[in-house]
This record gives sequence, structure tokens and C-alpha cells, in this order.
Amino acid sequence: MKNWSRKDFLKTTILGGAALSVARPRLFGAGSANGNVRIGIVGFNAQGWGHLQNYLPGSKSKLDGAILAAICDVDDAVLARGRDAANKAGLKVAEYKDYRKMLESKEVDAVVLAPPNHQHSIITIAALQAGKDVYVEKPLSHNIWEGRQAVEAARKYSKNIALIGTQNRSSEQIMNAIASLRAGKLGKIKWVTGTCYKPRDSIGLHDGPQQVPAGIDYDLWTGPAPLVPPTRNGPKGVVHYDWHWFWNYGGGDISNQGIHQMDVARWMLGAKGLPKNVMSFGGRFGYRDDAETPNTLVSVMNFDEAPLIFEVRGLGRKKGMRAMDVYRKSSVGVVVQCEHGYINVAENGAAVAYDNDGKKLEAFEGSDNGAHRKNWIKALQSRKVTHGILEEGHYSTSLCHLANISYLAGAEKANAQLADAVASNLATKDAYWRMLDHLKVNEVDLEVTKPIVGPLLQIDAKREMVTHPEKVVADAANNSPIRKREGRGAFKIPQMGSGTVAAS
Repeated sequence: MKNWSRKDFLKTTILGGAALSVARPRLFGAGSANGNVRIGIVGFNAQGWGHLQNYLPGSKSKLDGAILAAICDVDDAVLARGRDAANKAGLKVAEYKDYRKMLESKEVDAVVLAPPNHQHSIITIAALQAGKDVYVEKPLSHNIWEGRQAVEAARKYSKNIALIGTQNRSSEQIMNAIASLRAGKLGKIKWVTGTCYKPRDSIGLHDGPQQVPAGIDYDLWTGPAPLVPPTRNGPKGVVHYDWHWFWNYGGGDISNQGIHQMDVARWMLGAKGLPKNVMSFGGRFGYRDDAETPNTLVSVMNFDEAPLIFEVRGLGRKKGMRAMDVYRKSSVGVVVQCEHGYINVAENGAAVAYDNDGKKLEAFEGSDNGAHRKNWIKALQSRKVTHGILEEGHYSTSLCHLANISYLAGAEKANAQLADAVASNLATKDAYWRMLDHLKVNEVDLEVTKPIVGPLLQIDAKREMVTHPEKVVADAANNSPIRKREGRGAFKIPQMGSGTVAAS
């Protein structure tokens, strides 16, 4: 059976459970004998492996001012890999399967969190309560409500550093491009488009629940999500990585890779919070497999400043190809269309301005996004976060969640009905026609596999909820685990704030 499908959307309930531990005194300042900040890493099977290299003596990517002190992962095999890497670097580090035990250690000053998405907020909050400084990987949350609780925890435990890994926030090239935009050099912004075109193959079809491999503490891995058996066994195995494509744990590529480009798009647009409304359409096309999230999605978010359109594509340039489509120079990037030209931001944070005929006007100077982890160390030393502010990450993460909520509240529609739904907006129509062309060359018949067309949801920014004329749609959206999920049992997420956004 599926963990959680679109058909379950209207009847989803929110789980409850017990509270987390109480706050402990902040420990930063002691450090190791040589003055290094002692780092603990939670989760290093994927992105966390790169973080681990940042704190190993002799590593090419070693960051000055910090040293690895502890490693934590729910998988014995992953722990062994981390132990071997530390030993080869001449370090003996503490090992934990349970992050809560690591957070009790007085030998850890700061933590880097790179577990699956559904663990990001709960461990961020627990780490701040335990007096640790925190670097949490993107996205900040699995759902909007828990992301807000992480932001409120950072406010409550304000002596601690809390930074999110939306690494383009450290790109000087993007900062210079934004300065150019604000100066009006290209005229008024008409719209912003973010793209996440990455090849995502089928993960295969399997017959029901799969056996969790020995050595993985699956209860710990599941954390605040419902404790259900895995129903996947793709190239990455039963537990790891392919959780991205299941609603209980991830949010598809818009929440995986796309959060980076979503954050850049919102930043360049100058939007301070959530949009006025959001609407999504798409589907899972080209194959049938165990996964639940769409591999093709177009989401439109209307801000006062201008529309933000976000596109996800998991199929290649045409059927059988690994190469991906390109939109205005990039497969993964951001395009800011203005009256007199546009700015293209590449995946690595490089930014270039063009006129409307595609002639290069200016390549913006400065560092790219590779400076972000160095800026984390600077934040630890200065006790101030300049790049990667948690609440900014929360708003950008919430855009991904809102896009998915509209999709999940949608229904299968004929292509003509979809065309009618997007007809009023020039930028949306452009994205729609390009999506149709993309699916056509991938031999997708939309009369056979109909697209899902989500409702236009109005956003109550103060309460971080949605409204809709049809009560059943509004209730389904607001009760969705992607809007709010409180956790389960020992993994219940504490409410840190009032539930409404304070006026800025």
C-alpha cells in the first residue's frame, strides 16, 4: 500500500504525541583545547557527507575554526563509514544513533543537520533547546506549521546561532544582481521563473511493504512521521533517498532541489513573506512506479511585486534522453524577466544580465554560493547570522509546501480545462505551452494520463493558512500534513509560538 496518496488528502488527520525535552543551558564557548568549535553531524548518507569533510583534518574542504566531535545516523552502515573517515583523519569521534543522546553531550558545541526533510524542524528545535548552535540543511521543514515552530524556537533561544543551508544567500553575484534590479537598470520586474529540470527515473513498482534492512533504527528514522512500513525498493534501497518522492517524508523535487531556486526567486523578487494566492498543475508522467509526488509541476504564486512561476521536470529533453530541457540558459536556475531584459541565475549562484534579444549586458562579479559554509563558521564566531536567516528559509520552504498543497487539493482534468485555468496570465500560459511541448516529445498522452489541476488557494499570511470558497477544499488544505503535522509519541513537535505571525 502507499504511505499517503493524493486520494487520502481529504480525509487526512494530524497525529499527536508527547513533548520534547526542556531547554538546557547553552554550551558554546568552551570548544576544544585548540579553540575549535566542536561539531556534531546528524545524518551524513547524502548531503551530510560533504559536511563531514568540512571538519576532518587534512580534507581539501576543511573549514578553519571547527573540528568534528561527533557523528549521528540511524544506520549502522552509515555510522561505520563516518567512523572510518574520522579514523583515517586521525580523529576519534563520539558515535550516536539517536540525535537526542548526542544533544546531551557537553563535548558538542554546534550541530550540522542533514537527515531527511521530515526530521529537519524537530531536530532544529531540540538542538536549540539543548543549547547548541545549528546549521540545518534545506528545506527547513516537512510542513508549514513545524517550520514556524523552528523559527519561533530560534527567537526564544536567541543566544544560539540558527542558520539554514539555502546556500545561494551567500552568493555575492546574486547580491550584486539584486542591487542592479533595485536600481531599476532593467526596468520593472514583470515576472520571475524558477526551474528545476533534473532527470528522475522510475523507482520501480513493488508488491506492498518492504523489509527494513538490519542495522537501521526505523522508528528513529521515521521520527515525527506516521510509523508505516516502507513501500519502495528502488536503486537507493528500501529506506534511503527515495523518501523524497513520498508525502510522509518529502515533497518531490520542488522541496528537494527546487527550494534553492525558490529562495533565490523570492529574494530577487523582493517578496517579504507568503504570496496572495497559489495554484499548481502537473502530474507523474512517463512511467508508473511506487512514488507519490509529481515529476512534472508548474506552480504560480502571485505576489504584490509580480508573479513567481516555478517549474519542475523530471523527464528528459525527449523520450529516452538523459539531457534535460534548458530555459533561458539553465536547466536549474532562476530567470527574472524585466521590462528591458532579464537576469539569469545559475544553479551555483552565478548571475548574468541579458537584453530581451539575449545579448549579454553584464556578468555580475563576486563569489558564488560556495562561501555559504564558511559563512556558517563566521556566524559562529561573530554570533550573528547574515546569510541563511532561518525565517527567510521558512518562507521559501513554505512556498514549496503551498505549491504541493494546491496540487494535492486538485483533481484530474481534461487538458482543455487546464488551458482555461491558466489562460488569464501571460507568464503562466508560456509555462503551460512549454510543459505541453515537453510532455509531447516524451510521448505522454494527456488524454490517457490526465493532469492534476489544483485550486487557486488564497493565503492568510498572518495565520499561515489557506482559504477557498469551497469549505471542503479549505479544510482539506489546512488539515493536510504538509500544512500542519504535530508528530507522534516521543517525536511530537512542541508548539513554540502563538500560531500567528508577529507584525514586522
